Amino acid sequence: MIEIPEFKELQFKEDTHTYTVNGFVVPSVSHIMEPLSNAYYGGVDKDTLSRAASRGTSVHAAVENYLLFGIEDISKELSGYFAGFKKWIDEYKPVPVKTECRIYHRTLNYAGTADLPCYIDGDLTLVDFKTTASVAQVLTRVQLEAYKKAFESHGIEFKRKLIIQSGKDGAYHAVEHPIADAESWKVFTELLDVYRFIKKYK
Repeated sequence: MIEIPEFKELQFKEDTHTYTVNGFVVPSVSHIMEPLSNAYYGGVDKDTLSRAASRGTSVHAAVENYLLFGIEDISKELSGYFAGFKKWIDEYKPVPVKTECRIYHRTLNYAGTADLPCYIDGDLTLVDFKTTASVAQVLTRVQLEAYKKAFESHGIEFKRKLIIQSGKDGAYHAVEHPIADAESWKVFTELLDVYRFIKKYK
């Protein structure tokens, strides 16, 4: 099994959601993707988005505890979402390499946190969990490609990319993205150029 290093040069401040590499601030994948996210979710009420983000954080923590320790600790309100992820885990039997794995791109200087690098049927697979009503591939394809390229900059090659979306009804959907996604990478690098252009003149 491959080992993913700790990347001690990469630090993360939870309160400000800020990544630094060797003391220098680098943008996050989610921050770089804001123009795309705003275009997709622009009509959604901010309170609704805030509640969705809080729900996702809570469910992610519960899934991580289950993967690492076999602990089932989730509120009744969110139990359906957790049940969906548990079904996926029981059926796909992922072997975690790491959970909530922080990664950065060595040359392009951006960072992010991948939910679950793992092995599925012997293939190194990059998995991201979603508690949204559906999988927004216009976003998830770009997100996973950015993570994959960051890992590749450190010599870590994935064979598969998966989005696992779970709903409050306890059902899950597994959506596999192409492992080589030139279109999504082009979009991400263009968004990175836009981010840097704004930072330069702001």
